[in-house]
Amino acid sequence: MSLGDEILGILKTIRDDIQAYAENKKYLLIAYDTEPDVIPRFPALAYYVASIAQTPTGLSFGHSYEFSANIIYYNKLPLSAEPAQPDAAVSDLINYFVSKGYEIASVSMEDISLGSALLRRAEISIKLSKFIK
Repeated sequence: MSLGDEILGILKTIRDDIQAYAENKKYLLIAYDTEPDVIPRFPALAYYVASIAQTPTGLSFGHSYEFSANIIYYNKLPLSAEPAQPDAAVSDLINYFVSKGYEIASVSMEDISLGSALLRRAEISIKLSKFIK
């Protein structure tokens, strides 16, 4: 198997893990650049692969690679909801990816007014390190 095939296989694994989580929770999976006000239903997940890093620089076999991805969670809440803070859904998402062997690099949350509701947006950065022989 070529190096490119190995890298593509790992990227597919990341996508499959995110899709499996969304399907299991019945979350809508959307494009990462979807405007929040046009999301057809909630909760929703978006994601994108942020980077692939290898040390020392240059792609070759026999090195460890770090794959980073950002997952964006959207949920609509009533205006009376608590200010942005980790909630059960975000905690569950984090626990799922930790159990799959990912490292959580960062978590940020914000609430945005959306007419008569709040839109909770959480961005979770995950990392997956793999050694490619």
